[in-house]
Amino acid sequence: MPGEIDKMSEPNIVYAKDSQFSQLYATIKKKLGPANIKKLCKSAPEEKLNILAGIEDANFDVTANGSIKDEGKALEFKEMGNQKFRENKYGEAFHFYTQALQHCPVYLDNPTHAFNKPYSIIWANRSASLDSVGLYTACINDIEMALKFGYPREFWYKLYKRKGHAHIKMKQYLLAREALEVSLKNVGRSDIKKEKDRDNYRMRVRKQMTIFNVTKTLYNVEIYEKFDSVLADGQPQDKGLSSKVKMNEDGDKCELVAEKDVFQEENLAVLEPYVAVVNVSGGRAGGKICPHSLEKMFSSVPCRFGGEELFESEKSRDEAALSYQQYEWKIQKNLTNMGLEEKVRLALRMVTLIKPDDVATLADLLKNLESAPEDRLKIAADTFRLTVQDSSEEEELLASVVGFYLLKNLAVSGYINSPTGSSKLEVEVYNLLTRAMLVAIKHTSGIKLMNVTSEKKGILDTELVTDVCGYGIYPQLYNIKKHSSGESSHVIEWFSTKKMVFTSFRRIEQGSPVCLFTDENKLKNGKEKPADLITFRCGNDLCKNSFPLKENTKEKIITCPLDECGLKTNIWDRLRQIQKLKKDFTSGKEELNKGDVILAKDIFKDVIEEWDRMILRPYRELMSVEDAYVKTLFCERGDRERLLVEGNQMGKITGYKKPVNVMEPSPFENPDSDIKSRMVEIK
Repeated sequence: MPGEIDKMSEPNIVYAKDSQFSQLYATIKKKLGPANIKKLCKSAPEEKLNILAGIEDANFDVTANGSIKDEGKALEFKEMGNQKFRENKYGEAFHFYTQALQHCPVYLDNPTHAFNKPYSIIWANRSASLDSVGLYTACINDIEMALKFGYPREFWYKLYKRKGHAHIKMKQYLLAREALEVSLKNVGRSDIKKEKDRDNYRMRVRKQMTIFNVTKTLYNVEIYEKFDSVLADGQPQDKGLSSKVKMNEDGDKCELVAEKDVFQEENLAVLEPYVAVVNVSGGRAGGKICPHSLEKMFSSVPCRFGGEELFESEKSRDEAALSYQQYEWKIQKNLTNMGLEEKVRLALRMVTLIKPDDVATLADLLKNLESAPEDRLKIAADTFRLTVQDSSEEEELLASVVGFYLLKNLAVSGYINSPTGSSKLEVEVYNLLTRAMLVAIKHTSGIKLMNVTSEKKGILDTELVTDVCGYGIYPQLYNIKKHSSGESSHVIEWFSTKKMVFTSFRRIEQGSPVCLFTDENKLKNGKEKPADLITFRCGNDLCKNSFPLKENTKEKIITCPLDECGLKTNIWDRLRQIQKLKKDFTSGKEELNKGDVILAKDIFKDVIEEWDRMILRPYRELMSVEDAYVKTLFCERGDRERLLVEGNQMGKITGYKKPVNVMEPSPFENPDSDIKSRMVEIK
């Protein structure tokens, strides 16, 4: 299994060590004293509010942050970006242009308004820095944004030439030709004054277009797609457990059972979080992962309200704006300044995802354990109902104090009125916040990115590293874990953005228990260990008998002692087959070292299936092959994540060995390469 940077075990995931909140929290604990802490933890929400309001240090100074929009600052950042671009420091230029976009005033609901001209020019300038560092898809996105917000017509010729260049680099030749033709058409109405200079510019564009004259067949290469996360026997939109498995409950006994045969590489569970936030305290996420979609950001889009957060697309930005972001953008800086980290942000988001008008409805649902009237509230109610029964007194106190601080923030954000404890809404919101904080403490899961290099030599001897890019709360996870924890898990856990996916790496027969999680408390004899003996299955597929023998056994034929069977099993034939399987395993490792993950995976899979047909687990060699097989499953998914960046953003299409709809090798590519180009039909 891959190594992890496991931040879930760190104590500072609620608040940073030596932060302002940690100091205030310590002071509040001291002033309350043990007796009042016990009283507070057992009090009703309204009484908790009154107790905390009576502590001077608990009256946190909370203010709403305003918009950072400022035309003067935007132009300053733009000029700083221009200077860095002239110095060929394109990464720094991108950073300053992004800040310029964040500060630049804009009419989002009237994109073509003349007021938006400076905004459009910043987008165009940032596209140049992206083009220079080889992020061509992001460059094209920025160009589209510049055009959307009224980029001046007299400069279109430059912008479309850059767009054409980016499409060529992406091997999107049809789109490239279209863009360059638009560039040519706009040279005549450009800011180029002299006709001679215009002709020279047209000549340069036509020279760039000679690439299209080499062949009569133009095409757009296909982009990489995310790795398949569809449930076994399910549809792309299905979530939760596969129909191949079923939860059984018999008194205190809970288990997950296979309703049908489960095969290797089938997805048995795909879980969506009710709430997820980006990792703000470490890892590779800072400024690189969208706080809404948790997708990687290349062409980041500013907050709609003038906050400091960036989003990976207009769609993500606007989805957030219609929900929690309209309240959170004013107070995010407060949380940062206080040193409050991911679990607090998850608790806050659990509440801000609820419309203020729905708070009373949700509160009644939780009190009466009723079913929610609609799916949106049902998922929310299921999340708030997650068990927190084993919360300690310290956790109860922490949740109460954090909830009080968040309540004050929601008051200045416009979610509720001033938190005096006098209104029913304020009490209900506070109760939800404290409950959300306990749920976040108990049920937060890390969302991980795999870091798989293109070089695979020696990868079986190294750990695959994962970084925590975000955190989420998955309402179904607790119940599934209760039913499907056992001695030895037979799935890999991976993430498709925010989705948590469990993929089987073993074949499970119908009626057998399904284990998605390894529970150390359920291990009878410690972890499964490789055996020196080989336990051969009886040659009769219908017989369940077996024969434990040393690997160097002198036995040749063994007759099954069962009266209903009595079949003779040729042990020497099986030993010869085992030697062949060992050679196949070595061949698979060689292919993996060469970088052919798919071929190595298929070899390992075939070896495991053949071994399972002849022997019973555990067996040293079989477990080694299975470990290698699991490593290739992680590599396959990690490679796809990397290619989503390298291929889709930078136009690198390495690895296309068996394309669908191939044409002759493209003259635009290395003629000695074995890479083929994919076709898309243009109607």
